[in-house]
Order: sequence, then structure tokens, then C-alpha cells
Amino acid sequence: MCIVGVVAHTPVNQLLYDGLLLLQHRGQDAAGIVTSEGPVFHMYKGPGLVQTLFRTRNMRDLVGTPASGHCRYPTAGSAYADSNRSRSMSTRRSV
Repeated sequence: MCIVGVVAHTPVNQLLYDGLLLLQHRGQDAAGIVTSEGPVFHMYKGPGLVQTLFRTRNMRDLVGTPASGHCRYPTAGSAYADSNRSRSMSTRRSV
């Protein structure tokens, strides 16, 4: 598993995508990105290569200035989409 994070004053979805492409050789099973727009989180994940998984329509929905992403290589465990690590959760407190 390779993880990259970005925090900036401008939208970071493209920068994070570029970072995941650079790490692609380390993980070729699945990928995911989660961004934050204040208290709202936007996530997209799935099996496959970064360049085939993330399309323009997916990237438009990933708005926000802090974000993290991962690409996974199945060295252990299963190669199913449920093993993708980008997660979301509900909370009553501000993050």
C-alpha cells in the first residue's frame, strides 16, 4: 500500500492524481482518493489502475483542499474492492 496526502489553499484533486500516477508501479490492484470540503468528505475508490479508474467525471466530484489517496498491490489478503483503504465515517463533531 502506498499513500499520498496533500494540503493546499487551492483544489488538490489533480495534484493528488498526479502523485498516485507516480506511485502506480508500487500498487496496481486498487486505488482511492478522499477529499474534504469543510465538514463534507468526497470519496472515490475501486479496483484497477489509477489512469483507468479516475475519469474526469470522478475527479470533478473530488473537491476540497486537503486530500489523501492510495494505491494498493495485493501482497497479502484478497484483491477485492472491499480491501480498498479509503474510508468514510460519520461524526457529530467537526473534524
